Amino acid sequence: MQRNVLAGLFFLLAGHSAAAQHNSYNITDSVKVYLDKSLDLLQQHALHRARVDWPKLREAAYTRAAGATTYEALTPVYPFLFEQIDDHHGWYSFKGKKYGWQKPAAAYTNTAVLDELKKKPGVRVRRVGKNVGYILLPGNSDFGMSRLNENAQAIRDSICALPGKPVKSWIIDLRLNTGGNMYPMLAGLGTLLGDGTLGGFVEGSAAPGPMWIIRQGNLFLDTTRVSKVQDKCRSPRPNVPIAVLLSGRTASAGEVVAISLVGRPNTRSFGEPSAGYTTANDGHKLPGGAGLTIAESYEVDRNGKAYTDQLRPDVEIIGGDNFATFAADQKIQAALKWLKKVR
Repeated sequence: MQRNVLAGLFFLLAGHSAAAQHNSYNITDSVKVYLDKSLDLLQQHALHRARVDWPKLREAAYTRAAGATTYEALTPVYPFLFEQIDDHHGWYSFKGKKYGWQKPAAAYTNTAVLDELKKKPGVRVRRVGKNVGYILLPGNSDFGMSRLNENAQAIRDSICALPGKPVKSWIIDLRLNTGGNMYPMLAGLGTLLGDGTLGGFVEGSAAPGPMWIIRQGNLFLDTTRVSKVQDKCRSPRPNVPIAVLLSGRTASAGEVVAISLVGRPNTRSFGEPSAGYTTANDGHKLPGGAGLTIAESYEVDRNGKAYTDQLRPDVEIIGGDNFATFAADQKIQAALKWLKKVR
C-alpha cells in the first residue's frame, strides 16, 4: 500500500517543479525527490552495488545536480552514475533518449560487419551446399513480451521454410546480433538448441537464479513456460552439429544465444570476441515516462560458468567477413571445414 501511495506522489510531481528549495544544493525539492528515487533504485539493484561508497556517490550526484529545477537538468548526471557503478550496459531513458556510460575500448574497425549492420538485416535462412543450413539471426528492437510468440514463430518458420531435404548440420550466424529481446531468439531456435538447460542468470557469487530451459522445443524459465511456438516441419535430429559465428558486434541478447550454445554437444564457435554486454538488465519506472534500465545479474552457461566480459570463440578469426559471397567468408569457410568433419 505504501508503495502505491509513493508512486502516486511521484507521478503527481512529474511534469512540473516545485518552487521551494529546502536543501543546500539549491535543487528544486521535487527534482531532488526524483534524483533520490533514482539513487535508491541503483543502490538496491545494481550488480556491483556492494563496491560503491553510496554516501559519497550521493554527495557527488547532488553536487553535479546543484541548481537543477527540472528533471531534464539531471540528464548529465546519469552517465556519471552508471560509470560509478561500473554499468556500461544500463541506461536512463528520458523523452525518448538514452543516457548511459560507454566503457572505454578500442574502436571496432571491421567494416564488413559495420556496413552490413547499416542495412538493418532481418532473419536470413539458406542452404550452403547440399547439407548445411545457414541462419543469420540479427538483433531485434522489440523489448516487449506481447509479441514474443509471434517473433519466435517467425524464426522457427524461417527455419522450416528451407527447401529440399533436411540438412545435416547448421551455421548460426550471430555476427550482426547486437541484442534486443533474448526470449524470442531462444524460443525460435528451440528445436536447434535441443531440449535441456541452456544457461541462466547469477548475481555475483550467489547461486544461479532462473535458468533458461528448452522443453519439447519451447522456452521455460525454470518451471515457467515462456513461449508457445509450433513446429511446422520435422525437428532437427538431436545434437545436430552447429557452428556459431561471432563478431565484435555480437552483444547482449546475441551473447545470450551464444552462451546458450556453450557446452552443447557437436557445437563450435568461430570468429571474434563478442562485445562484452553479458549482463542481464531490468527496467524500473520513474515519473513522467522516464526509467532506469540497470544491469542486475551476469549470464551463465549450462555448466554454470559466469560471463563477466566478452565471450571468446573456440576458433578466433579476426576479420575476413563477406556476407555477399560465402566462398570468400573466412569464418563461414572455417565453419564448413569443421562441420564436414563432424557430420
